[in-house]
Amino acid sequence: MAQNPLDDVTAAVKDAALVTVGLGVIAFQRAQVRRNELEKAISAQAEEARGALGLVSELLGERLKAVEERVGATFDRGR
Repeated sequence: MAQNPLDDVTAAVKDAALVTVGLGVIAFQRAQVRRNELEKAISAQAEEARGALGLVSELLGERLKAVEERVGATFDRGR
């Protein structure tokens, strides 16, 4: 029995649609993986920045206290 040419076209269109959907799913999954990788990298950098900011804040507090003590001592001597 001879196959209808329309059946060949229909099968080719179905195959193309399935390939397109499959490629879309793969692309979406790759984007999700990349997003997760970026999220982890940014979180690590943010944590590192928080630590550095904490150290700077601590150092600034110590220096400010020293300046306050010097200003207070100078003010007390002037009285």
